[in-house]
Amino acid sequence: MMGKIVLDGSMSLDVEHLIANLHLPESDILNMFSFKFNNNLLTPDESIRFIHFLKNELDKRAQ
Repeated sequence: MMGKIVLDGSMSLDVEHLIANLHLPESDILNMFSFKFNNNLLTPDESIRFIHFLKNELDKRAQ
């Protein structure tokens, strides 16, 4: 059994960089980032859906 990852509220630089760039068009984000899930690269359509999810969740938090 692998040890658990401790989430202490701090974000990795990768995640901070992604969040800082979520205001950009999806095409720009896709040129900067690749997304993986279960060690499989997401397709561009899947990546765009994930980006939309992140934007939506962050918009909810900002309200």
